[in-house]
Amino acid sequence: MPEPAWNRTEGFYRGEAPSLFWELTVCQSLADPAGPYAAALEERLPYGALVARYLRQVLGPEPPGHVVEVGGGYGTLMAALQEAWPPERITMVDLSPRFLAEQRRRLGNAPRLVESDALAFFRGLREPVDLVIANEIVGDLPTVTGLRGDDVRVASRGGTADPITRRVAERVARYGIDLSNAPEVFVFNLGAVELLEALAGKARAVFLTEHSSDVRLPERYRFLPLDGGDGYPRRVPLKGHDEYTIRFDHLEAVARALGFRVHRFHLAEVVGLRADEGIRFMARTGVTLSETAEAVCELCHHIAEYQGLVLTEEERCEAHNPESRS
Repeated sequence: MPEPAWNRTEGFYRGEAPSLFWELTVCQSLADPAGPYAAALEERLPYGALVARYLRQVLGPEPPGHVVEVGGGYGTLMAALQEAWPPERITMVDLSPRFLAEQRRRLGNAPRLVESDALAFFRGLREPVDLVIANEIVGDLPTVTGLRGDDVRVASRGGTADPITRRVAERVARYGIDLSNAPEVFVFNLGAVELLEALAGKARAVFLTEHSSDVRLPERYRFLPLDGGDGYPRRVPLKGHDEYTIRFDHLEAVARALGFRVHRFHLAEVVGLRADEGIRFMARTGVTLSETAEAVCELCHHIAEYQGLVLTEEERCEAHNPESRS
């Protein structure tokens, strides 16, 4: 039986991290509205503009004052977002000196660039920020593998356990996380949970997306192909490091316990993925007749697993909820 252990990626990003194009990210695939992947969209807009459009719908039309993006890669999301919905201030937080340099090239001198671990940055923040963007990065945060369900349950009731299991069990008990259907050995997204803890009281709103292990497909997008699984995080092997998918039910429970209001979505809703007969046929059969169609089919298979959360403080949610003013 495996022992509880950490999967960590910070060494990969702090070192000579290679190109992110070794992994297909939705952000980079849709950065160019003239590119082949954008043919899958109802409206060809860069990914950051699509995120801005969605956030205006959820949070209200007023641009945010201070936006912090964590792990911004090449800066493509922020470049389009600041054009579509310009914030007053931008801070980019990243572990990688290489990608901070890429962000400087893309975004110029206006944003503040901070080389830091996200948890350390938010724990040290003195004033809350208006919006935090954590796009396709929480699967990189420290993840615990090789957990045994019986050990976690015993530890959550005060029993003895190794330090890693005890650390997970504390969160399970604190936030009422349901492990009733957990397999005998499972993975827990502890780093993602600790990020939400660090954001409580420090972020008025949060936009978070990632590969999900417990996908909820909206009815309109139920043609998207899913691989199934047991609902718990699975390993995603990538060049030079591993990531893990995210159990979004657990993050929802944590966010609500921390006082956030939670809006869960599928990323296809954010980008406005087409749902016509042609794209349904390609996604179902994999049959394509052009390179552009191949790119569309690839994006459908990739985006199928992507879930997201918009978290808001009570006062911000009330201010932009028409029902709350009636």
